[in-house]
Amino acid sequence: MDDELLLRYQELMKESSKLPLFDLRKLNASLPVSSVPDNTTEILVMGASNDFIVDAEGLSETARFYRLQPVCVEGVAHDMMLDCSWEKGAETILTWLEKLRP
Repeated sequence: MDDELLLRYQELMKESSKLPLFDLRKLNASLPVSSVPDNTTEILVMGASNDFIVDAEGLSETARFYRLQPVCVEGVAHDMMLDCSWEKGAETILTWLEKLRP
């Protein structure tokens, strides 16, 4: 991403960055989760190679918890839908969804 675009996005996000991302106390109170919830919903565990919020270890731990293989999208950041290369994440999701078709 070029500097001009980065500065533009930073300016747009300045106000929202004053809000907490999530409540860590509430999250910690719910941990550890002892077992996989009884759920019939298909799950995609997907992360991003340039993610500085959920690292590769976090992605792997999540996938292990659900007994799945993680999918790591290369060259995008945590909020991949906002990344300049957002199509990579969208294609990954689309490919996964197409495999669910009967």
